[in-house]
Amino acid sequence: MSMNGKRIAVTGPRKGEEISTLIKNMGGFPYVRPTQGTIILDEKQVGPDLQRLINEGTDWLILTTGIGSQTLLEMSEKLGLREQMIDLLHKVKIAARGYKTRQFLKSIGLKPDISDDDGTVRGLIKQFSGIGLGGQRVAVQLYGEKSDTLRKWLTDQGAVYTEIMPYIHIPPPESEVQRFLDELLNETFDAVAFTSAIQVHFLFQAAERFGVGDKLRQIFAGPTVAVAVGVVTAEALEDAGVSRIVQPEDQRMGAMVVEIRKYFEKTANPNT
Repeated sequence: MSMNGKRIAVTGPRKGEEISTLIKNMGGFPYVRPTQGTIILDEKQVGPDLQRLINEGTDWLILTTGIGSQTLLEMSEKLGLREQMIDLLHKVKIAARGYKTRQFLKSIGLKPDISDDDGTVRGLIKQFSGIGLGGQRVAVQLYGEKSDTLRKWLTDQGAVYTEIMPYIHIPPPESEVQRFLDELLNETFDAVAFTSAIQVHFLFQAAERFGVGDKLRQIFAGPTVAVAVGVVTAEALEDAGVSRIVQPEDQRMGAMVVEIRKYFEKTANPNT
């Protein structure tokens, strides 16, 4: 059971080495091609929002990523506000998106009041069914970009909405993305493994700028299969016009690589 030398591009920089090792162990050839860069904002940028959150409090705190939640706690420590932040987390109602966010809360002895069951913002919103948010103060930890879905929903609910963004995403250098697009259009890879929605956004935004968006969609419908680590990333691919998407049931990096191997085994032996 092997990938038989399939060439797999990996677009996530943070877990690139880990995923590459898994691909090699399953007989594939990994190529790390980041389409995402992350910048953690320093306390001078986030500090005022964090200070305001701690001083004024909130009724609900929506945590959308594990790394973002952890970053808020680390920044509060740098500002000498760790104890106040921990106290806030114990007092407010918490809604958590994703298992990594739940793991972070568990590490500090907390469980969320509300949590999604599918890793998506839409899934988290569903869990608020029957809970009135009119007039409630709701602070949202964002995950590198604005969430129009959350903002619109909270505004429609009549919530007093504030947001704090502990980190932002930036695209990699234009030359690197252009090289990757050239490789894709030359059918260099058998699959591309996407580990976040932002990677999809940046790649297709670049493709549209270079006038090759339609060609890229054709590549993903033909020689190169798009692979998503989970539901949110798959939705981003669908929104970009990709119709054939491979994704694991278990939204983990390892499960994604296993799913890639299974896909190629099935296409090599369609009758098995």
